[in-house]
Amino acid sequence: RRHGADDIASGERNNLIVWNQNARYRASPGYVNRQPYLREAAPPDKRCLSYTHDRDFGDFTAYPPGLEEFRGRGWCPPAFACYDSMAPALKKDEL
Repeated sequence: RRHGADDIASGERNNLIVWNQNARYRASPGYVNRQPYLREAAPPDKRCLSYTHDRDFGDFTAYPPGLEEFRGRGWCPPAFACYDSMAPALKKDEL
C-alpha cells in the first residue's frame, strides 16, 4: 500500500486530493478497498517512501532540508503490519 512521488526539479505539479468518508459505503459489499492492511514481508523500496506518511523514512534516506520535523509523524505501516527487520522503536504504535 505504500506509494511515493518524486520531487520535481522544474515546472510544477498540480494535485487534486479529495478526502471523503462514508461509513455506510465503507460497510457495503461494494466497497473497493475492503482488503485488510497486510503485514509487510520486507522493507519497502526506497522509491516508494514518503516523508509525510512513512514512519521508517529516515531509516532509508535523509529527510529533505528543513523537513526533519516530519520525523515520527508518519502512520505507515501500522504497528501490526511492520516487516520483521523494522527498527523496534518504530514498530510501536505511537498514534
